[in-house]
Amino acid sequence: MRCFIFSIFAVCFLFSPIFAQPKARAAAAPANPFHEADKLFTFGEDAERDKQSLAIIEREMAGNGNDYQWLWRAARVYYYAGEEADKSQKLRYFEKGMNAARRAVAQQPNAVEGHFWLAANYGGYSEEKGAFKALTMVKKIRAEMETVLRLNDRYQDGGAYLALGEMDRQLPRLIGGNLNRAIQRLEQGVSIAPHNLEMKLALAQAYQDAGRKEDARRLYQEIIQKQTRTRAERDVQEKAKRLIGKL
Repeated sequence: MRCFIFSIFAVCFLFSPIFAQPKARAAAAPANPFHEADKLFTFGEDAERDKQSLAIIEREMAGNGNDYQWLWRAARVYYYAGEEADKSQKLRYFEKGMNAARRAVAQQPNAVEGHFWLAANYGGYSEEKGAFKALTMVKKIRAEMETVLRLNDRYQDGGAYLALGEMDRQLPRLIGGNLNRAIQRLEQGVSIAPHNLEMKLALAQAYQDAGRKEDARRLYQEIIQKQTRTRAERDVQEKAKRLIGKL
């Protein structure tokens, strides 16, 4: 879904006179800023690289602040910047993320990225604001993630199933929680993203909450035995080790 930018210099070269010097060489193609930003972005693995990605995005948005492709990327990187920021800075990043994501949704309401990162920033913002604010944001987060499922349920490795499943698992029934629905959501997520360790961990916890200890144990063991590649996966693995010890 990326779009590509061609500089005016590249266009001029295409229409240069045929009598140009025969030994002249074409100038190197300009770097694609979307590619630059995406190549640097690490999903929170390296905060410094994520800041460099954000710098590119903010630079490009200064000249084209209504481009959908920049808006959703901004919402994504603001979310991770907020996750990594000092306590005093977190809300500022999440607020920027919500603003960018809302504008992205307004630009392309039937595209999945804006909805997903709007929900993510809602979640980060409400967590910082405290339990009461989190409860008031539940409907908004759920609505955005339901839209993600409708548009492309495989986006971000089935992340909408994980978000909805965890909401249903952790919320009290009186305010919308539902353990059976959580299990159903998470099982759907694992079926389309079997390598998503965070999804498997959430499903294992849901099984454990439902008293299905052997099912939980099986998933914890799968997570523990998996060869990990990222810090996030190693964190999930460590949590699985702690939880399986309590079964």
